[in-house]
Amino acid sequence: MQPVDDTLLAALIGALSLVLAAGGVYRWMRHLSRVRAEQVKQQGYRLIFALREYSAWIEYQRDLPFTARSLDELTSPEPLTEARRIKREHFPTLGQHMVRLLQAHSRVIEYLWQQNLLRLSQGSGWRPAYEDPQYQQLRGAQEDLIGEMIDICREVIGDARQPWRETGSDFAFGNSRSVSQIGPASGV
Repeated sequence: MQPVDDTLLAALIGALSLVLAAGGVYRWMRHLSRVRAEQVKQQGYRLIFALREYSAWIEYQRDLPFTARSLDELTSPEPLTEARRIKREHFPTLGQHMVRLLQAHSRVIEYLWQQNLLRLSQGSGWRPAYEDPQYQQLRGAQEDLIGEMIDICREVIGDARQPWRETGSDFAFGNSRSVSQIGPASGV
């Protein structure tokens, strides 16, 4: 057996050290990537929740008098403020969508103010928001935008579930069909 040259041994130890260091850096980078992906996913779900909460807040406001509400609450309700913060910090690519949502919010609040003034001044001649086609159009466009933002957010965070669609708050249930006519539940 021949003695191993000291320079060869040093080169082998150096190469092994580099391989181990590269492996450690690679594992550390993968760990950081997983942590970042998990943080983005958590923030994505928080954004989805805030958008849904905002949608429910708008529906709650539709036939309430504004006299008991503060202007700040109507201008920027808490769920919308939270959605804006999450978008700004974690999803800057949704900037244009958020601008459109803020514009839609402004239009809906303006409509609700006008209806509130009619209600206060006339007492009659106004109709509940859920019966007004103008309100339905404003809210429909707003719900479509919220749904689009939720779909984009789910795509970004890798959530492969089916897109969730608002069902609205006005349900028309009938008992004309029995359960046997409806059929089994689908796996949607």
